Amino acid sequence: MINQEDLYQHLYNENWKEILNILYEEKENIKDDTLLTYASNIFVTEFLSKVENYDKEDKEVLENLGTLNILHHGKFYILSNEQHKKLTIEIIKRKPLEDAYHYAKNYPEDNFCKKVISGYNLLKAKKEGLQQKHKEPKMQLSTELYNRIFELINNQDDTATYFSGPRFIDTVRKFSQYHPTYSQYIEQRNDEGKSTSRKIFYYDILKELNENIREQVIKRILEIAKPFEVDKVQQIENIINGKPTEAIKNTNTVKEKISDGPIVFISYSWDDDEHKEWVLKLANRLAGDGVEVILDRFYLKPGANLQHFVENNLGRANRVIIIYTPNYKLKADKRTGGVGFEYSIMNVELYNNITKNEKFIPLLRRGNMTESIPTFMQQFIHIDVTNDENIENSYNDLIREIYNEPEIKTPEIGSKPNFT
Repeated sequence: MINQEDLYQHLYNENWKEILNILYEEKENIKDDTLLTYASNIFVTEFLSKVENYDKEDKEVLENLGTLNILHHGKFYILSNEQHKKLTIEIIKRKPLEDAYHYAKNYPEDNFCKKVISGYNLLKAKKEGLQQKHKEPKMQLSTELYNRIFELINNQDDTATYFSGPRFIDTVRKFSQYHPTYSQYIEQRNDEGKSTSRKIFYYDILKELNENIREQVIKRILEIAKPFEVDKVQQIENIINGKPTEAIKNTNTVKEKISDGPIVFISYSWDDDEHKEWVLKLANRLAGDGVEVILDRFYLKPGANLQHFVENNLGRANRVIIIYTPNYKLKADKRTGGVGFEYSIMNVELYNNITKNEKFIPLLRRGNMTESIPTFMQQFIHIDVTNDENIENSYNDLIREIYNEPEIKTPEIGSKPNFT
């Protein structure tokens, strides 16, 4: 744990970047330690006092100012109103006029900010009065570019390309580590009375990012989506590179057609490698029999948003296979891990299907009903897959249930016999 002497040593050497990292990484410790809080306040006072004398072209100074601003807005370290105003003005002094204008709007009554706002409006009027068209900078966030990007990542039916609020902000935080988390950012927007519509706040985030970071974020989004939407991504890349969008051919790739068969979500616990492999083989076999299988291992990569994956796909699935083991019951009952989260969401539909279950298919893989199946689910008939020697019969029951093709069908009612 950091102590106040370490902070004072960095302060003496004017190691501003190191102190800013400490403010973020040790935020909880600082909050609960009076001496650390005091030392942190001294840093802010000293930094804002000395920064006035630093070269206005020093990029590292601007980066440090921006980091402190992010820490404040992300509520990692709260500045006083006076400190934030001073910080904002120092940023304005080092920013190009257009970027400086967006900061100056926070303090429109300040004389310095008034000059910046006036200068920006004058420049804008001159640009609008020009008849000659000017080529946009490579990564300027034009309305067309943003609209195309949002269209690309707004298809909620496509798990691979859809960017929910948490996924979008997680992507931003990979390149801007001090950016507020999703919950912090939404709370901040609500406090400021700003819209929490994804299309609006995604734009605001991209617009406010440092130009280099914005470019990295957009490139990362396009990199993720490209394998699934090559044509759309190439259209966007053409806009970025100043090429005509008409040059794109739509014959490059054909997106894989989604099966018209049933869609099945598999809920299970990662007990051990043997169990995970059994579930994977089951998923592959179902896919071979025309079933679109939603399995976490098919879609989730490191850094993926589990909450979005579960919420989006549970609703999309026609049927949900729940593979019960003692470990599954333990996690479901305690609401821990991915299983606990899935089970919490499924509870609503489980109760809705209490008299006529047409969505959930319980499979008992390990243990017995009492030790492996949550109490509420024990009332539903399950398929026993504990015996691998009888797996073909069990699989036959499962695939028939998915396709609603029972082996024994209700006979048609014939006519009354002639008793004469």
